[in-house]
Amino acid sequence: MPKPIIRPFAFNDETVENTYGFSILTAGIDLTRFTKNPVMLSDHYNSNWNVIGKWLDVKKDKSILSGLPDFDTEDTDAASIAGKVERGYINACSMGIIFERDDFALIGDKVVLTKCELVEVSIVPVPSNANAVRLMHADGKIMDEKEIQELSLSVIPGIKNPDLNLNIDNMKKIVLSIATLMALGYKDQPNDGLDVSDVETKVLGLSTKVESLTTENETLKLAAKTAKEAQEKEIKTRVETKVDLAITKGQILADEKEEMVSLGITSEKALDKVIGSIPEKKNFSGGIKVALAAGAVDVKTMEDFQKLPLDAQLSFKTDNAEEYKQLVESIK
Repeated sequence: MPKPIIRPFAFNDETVENTYGFSILTAGIDLTRFTKNPVMLSDHYNSNWNVIGKWLDVKKDKSILSGLPDFDTEDTDAASIAGKVERGYINACSMGIIFERDDFALIGDKVVLTKCELVEVSIVPVPSNANAVRLMHADGKIMDEKEIQELSLSVIPGIKNPDLNLNIDNMKKIVLSIATLMALGYKDQPNDGLDVSDVETKVLGLSTKVESLTTENETLKLAAKTAKEAQEKEIKTRVETKVDLAITKGQILADEKEEMVSLGITSEKALDKVIGSIPEKKNFSGGIKVALAAGAVDVKTMEDFQKLPLDAQLSFKTDNAEEYKQLVESIK
C-alpha cells in the first residue's frame, strides 16, 4: 500500500519570534549532521522507540526551512501519529538544535540566533516557532527554560523581553506569594523581588528541617509500635495464665480456652467477672463424707452411694449435685 503524500512542514521561520524572545536565522542553520540522519522523533524523546520516521526533501527557501515527513507506518505509534497529521489534527514540528552562546546577536531591536546545528526535528502538538524549539548543549543535553531565557536576555544588559516580563538586571530575583513568604520566614518582599540564592538557602534549610522532623517522627512511631506490641504481649500472657488456672480449677473446659483468651484480650475485666461467677469444681478423688446415725461414711463410688439409706441418698444428690453427676458418669 503506497504511503500517503503529506504536505511539507516548516521547521523554522526566521521572521517569527519564539516565546523565549528570539528568532533563528534560517541561513545560519547547519544541516550537515541532520542530512546524514534526518531523524523524526515524537516530542523530542531521544530513544529508538520514539523514532517515528524521517524527513525528506529538506531545504531552505529564503526565511523558511522545511521538510517532507516520511512516517514509519510499519510502527503502530508512528502510523497513529501519521493519521493525525494526515487528518489535520497535528500541524506542527519542532527543531532540536545545538549552538554556541556567542552565536546570539542583536539585529536592529531583535535578538537573533545567527548560527546553530540541526540535530533532529520532532512532531509536536504546538505551532512552529510559538514554542516549538528545543535548544541543546554541545553534549546533546536539553537546556532548561531558565538557561534559554538567560541566554536570549544576555545579548544586551538590561534588555527587557515583553513576553517574559523579565530583564537581565533581575534575572536573579524572584517574587513570592504572601503565603510562601510567611512559610520561608520573610517579613516582607522588596519591590524588585528577592535574591534567588537567598530564597534557595531558605528552601534548603526548610527542606533539611522537614527531613529531620520526618526522621524524628518515624523514630517515635517505631517506639510507639514497639511499646504497644510489648503491652499487648503482656496482656495476652496474663490472660492466658488466668484462663489456664480456671481450667485447672474446673471452672471452664479446655476447649473453651481460645474463646476465653479472646474475651480477656478484649476486656480483662469481663473475663475476671465470668471466671468469678463460676464455682470451682471440688476434687472428688478423696470422696464425700456423709454423716449417718452410726457415724460418717466416705462416698467415693456409686457402690458407696447405693449403700446409703434412701434419705441420705436424696440429701447427697441435693447437696452434691456435681459429685453425684460424676458418680453416674463413672458407671456408664
